[in-house]
Amino acid sequence: MTTYSAVTTYSADSLRKCVTAIFEKAGATSANAQIVANHLVESSLAGHDSHGVMRVGQYCLAIDKGDLRPAAEPQTIQRRGSVTMFDGNLVFGQVAGHIAMNLAMDDAREHGIASATVRSCYHSGRIGAYAQQAAEHGLIGLVMVNAGGAGQWVAPFGGVQPRLSTNPIAMGAPGGSYPIVLDFATCMAPEGKIRNYARRGASLPEGWVVDGHGVPSTNAQDLYGPPAGAILPMGGAVGYKGYALAFMVDILAGALSGAGCCSTEEKGPRDGITMIAIDLEHYSGAEYSRQQIATLIDYVKSCPTSPGTDEVFTPGELEFRQAQHRSEHGIPLDDETVDDLQALTARFGLEWDAR
Repeated sequence: MTTYSAVTTYSADSLRKCVTAIFEKAGATSANAQIVANHLVESSLAGHDSHGVMRVGQYCLAIDKGDLRPAAEPQTIQRRGSVTMFDGNLVFGQVAGHIAMNLAMDDAREHGIASATVRSCYHSGRIGAYAQQAAEHGLIGLVMVNAGGAGQWVAPFGGVQPRLSTNPIAMGAPGGSYPIVLDFATCMAPEGKIRNYARRGASLPEGWVVDGHGVPSTNAQDLYGPPAGAILPMGGAVGYKGYALAFMVDILAGALSGAGCCSTEEKGPRDGITMIAIDLEHYSGAEYSRQQIATLIDYVKSCPTSPGTDEVFTPGELEFRQAQHRSEHGIPLDDETVDDLQALTARFGLEWDAR
């Protein structure tokens, strides 16, 4: 999550209205615009600014270039039992992902476990949102995404040139007052987070990237070059673990969905997504599973803390607390994101009540 200080903040409601109006003017249906605006604002609320409102300018540019079709709808390619495949038709990835997870959840309630894949959609956003979508409805969700062979930012373990996408994975389960959600890229940081550092002129933590000559760097701009650098796989000295996980995500999201895996072939920005939903009732039972999850939460949080640590957190707890804080105090935006929103509202003749 991103931490800011001494910056201007904006209310979630004003941002939702602004972003929805921008996407509608850019050609999205009202339904699509609302899904994407809610997704972006919720990501910013949770502190994942790299996948939040910062993306509005990028998405509008993609619409202008024809890489994103804002009024499209995903098309069902194939349904076999509890397995469904969608073609995203270059729609917002958030729209395709929302629809795919809803269908997977419906099928899981019937079959116990179900999956849905998507190919050829635009950027799918914060994939933890889809795992959370399942968790909030009492199911377990598992989500994996690759960029369909594009978006190669990540070097394999032992390498210094990009060969993989950031290939994130997310899992969600019903918790107590908030869902349990795991959501991370299989590299040291998603590209969007590094872009966020670059926008703020902040130095990267050590060990995240190498520059175009393979030299470790804390300058976010060194990722983009020229010459372009690479993000390192998650794990540092044991980065072979993150690399192996990224490799498998590329197979599970790219090969299963039909989006394709990384190769020398140049491809456009089209995500591949695999989603799995699991209904607890078909296994050990929803009540028993929830009791076990609650016991696990209490047991883990009772652990004595290490020096300098005040509390043990469960997956998703920090995001939950951040969303509460930002709902009350506002969402901080960097200057470039504010400039993007102001330029787009001016372009479309919109008024933005910024506060």
